[in-house]
Amino acid sequence: MDAPHDLTEVCERLNALEPGFLPSPVFHAIARLMVTVTFVVVPLLRRGGQTLVLLSRREPDGTVYPSMLNVAGTVILASDENLKATYDRLVSKELNGIPILSEPVFVGNVYDQIARGRELSLVHWVELGPNVPMDSLRNVADLPDDLVVSDRPRILMAASHFEAGYR
Repeated sequence: MDAPHDLTEVCERLNALEPGFLPSPVFHAIARLMVTVTFVVVPLLRRGGQTLVLLSRREPDGTVYPSMLNVAGTVILASDENLKATYDRLVSKELNGIPILSEPVFVGNVYDQIARGRELSLVHWVELGPNVPMDSLRNVADLPDDLVVSDRPRILMAASHFEAGYR
């Protein structure tokens, strides 16, 4: 882009978009230039003296981290009225039907570089109900190698906070 007209055209096209979900190419272009803010939920439970985390597998054809395990998280959208709306959207998409015993508990934030650019994550944990199938749970002390690398510190941070309530 070498002329002010080019920038004007880009801005006009961006201004035509509604706040909320963006087309994927637009989102990724903006995420490369800006810091995205995410609401992360680490679903945990204690079973047999161990802290277990619920992980889900990403889509095999995803643009970032295909087929890897991760915790629940979503970008906070400009159209979200508040953080509860963000949490409710996350639960309906990623934790639908999973028994959750607690409201999300804020642990802290993590600022780092991920595949699409810089990210600030607001990290929370929720306590899961006892009826979660064992095959979807992993021991926090022995996280799998195919976990998204940036999720490891988020899980450990949330688990440490969660476990403090059991001491």
